[in-house]
Amino acid sequence: MINCWVRTDIDITNSLKIDLKDYILSDPCRPGEHALYVAEAGGIWTLDPNTLFDPNWIKYIKHDLGLELDIAQIFFRKPYYQHPGAHVDIAQDLSLYGGGLNWTLDPDDAHMVWYEYPSNEPCFNQRSTTDVNKEWPLEQLTEVDRCIIGQQPTLVRTDIPHTVDMGANERWLVSARFLECSNWSDYETLV
Repeated sequence: MINCWVRTDIDITNSLKIDLKDYILSDPCRPGEHALYVAEAGGIWTLDPNTLFDPNWIKYIKHDLGLELDIAQIFFRKPYYQHPGAHVDIAQDLSLYGGGLNWTLDPDDAHMVWYEYPSNEPCFNQRSTTDVNKEWPLEQLTEVDRCIIGQQPTLVRTDIPHTVDMGANERWLVSARFLECSNWSDYETLV
């Protein structure tokens, strides 16, 4: 097993300036925002950090932690939905995103699961303008770590194959990505 996540004490109190669920579900495919939404399964949205995060939280991240927000991603899954593959996250320039600062809005019973990086070639998946990844079928992969993210801000690796094993709870997850953190080692220095 390798450690693919780290709990943090980064303060997320009052980090959001909008009611996230209401904002997303009132218009899941809002013009000018990048979205992938399937009503029976869930969705992925990439938002400008200024749309989602409170200006004071953005200042806290910049001044107290020395980080510049790049993008905000929202992940929503329905209970028991299981995606058949694991993926790595890719930025628009096709480089790997090393990780993210993740937390759920509500109590979480889903496991984020990571796998060894396989030797076989992945399927390149571009599901929307900003949702690009490389994916492998789960049955071809060997698990190396798992974690229930929950409501405590947690740094997670996104540069090795990962997926979510859903439980009985609906899951809304916020993922903050930073300009200065392109590798997992950059994220590890935050704790």
